[in-house]
Amino acid sequence: MTTPMILCVEDEPSLRDDIAFELHEAGYAVVAVADASKALAFLESRRPDLILCDILLPGMDGRGFMSQLRQTRPDLDDVPFVFLTALSSRQQVIDGRIAGADDYLTKPIDYDLLRATVDSRLARMKRLREMPGDRSGLAALDRLALGVVLIDAKGAVVHANPLARRLADEAGILLSGRISTSGEDGRKLSALLGALNTDEGMSPTGLRLSGGGHLMVVGMSLPARTHHDEAVAMLILSGADDQPPLDSATLSQLFDLTPMEAQVACLLAEGLRRNQIADHLAISGTTVAFHLRNIFYKTGVQRQAELVALVLSVPQALPILSTTQDERGL
Repeated sequence: MTTPMILCVEDEPSLRDDIAFELHEAGYAVVAVADASKALAFLESRRPDLILCDILLPGMDGRGFMSQLRQTRPDLDDVPFVFLTALSSRQQVIDGRIAGADDYLTKPIDYDLLRATVDSRLARMKRLREMPGDRSGLAALDRLALGVVLIDAKGAVVHANPLARRLADEAGILLSGRISTSGEDGRKLSALLGALNTDEGMSPTGLRLSGGGHLMVVGMSLPARTHHDEAVAMLILSGADDQPPLDSATLSQLFDLTPMEAQVACLLAEGLRRNQIADHLAISGTTVAFHLRNIFYKTGVQRQAELVALVLSVPQALPILSTTQDERGL
């Protein structure tokens, strides 16, 4: 069995030595360096199992180091990244987690907490790597043109693909630890997660980005026995301003919907309520409900949130389907 390797990036020599000693005693191999440039040089030839990194480093700081890794080394995206810092204000912790860290430890270091954090992060990665089917599924999620976040029963993030992390960062949503954000958006997210926990389903939740854009968040419970690690629910994030217009003609062709059914499905995915759809199409609420029953039957979904997620995925799914058909000579 290979000993897990920890890369520690800390500029204070005595603390760096203490961390290395404690982790050696806990049974880990440790490579300890003083700055980001040395860490990057090490990563050119070796792959650690976890990275511990001080935020206030000389030269490139910890956030810059993480940002460079995320942009240039996608092969290291699954390596847990834990920030070490003496800065302990609430906003500094939030900033560190928004930057993409998996965890955050403050100085002076509690070595029991350090070992527990390293143990738990590595144990989670071990479980993922021992499930090849699930890992291939996670890799597929990372290639989607939709943001996807897998959530466990406590609302903690199990996995977030790169687009989800970018969209969440823009919207001020934390994806480290329990998913959260502030203000009214935070209350909407809490309600959505609560509904998923009780398997009640939920209408799409629209969140306003800090730059004035719009973020659509859709929640879905995952079926039993198909969970990735301990994930029990999935959030789908899409930036409405970045998405191509929903294609009702494509929906009609894919799911054998009538033109009116396809329009109803598209309007629902755009965030309109049933009464608003009725007003927009100049039909009655009873007629909207009739069309929705037919749409649910034809698409095979059972809840409104699942239907919205399906419709939102259609513009991104078509190029993949076309490529697959070309490759098969169809």
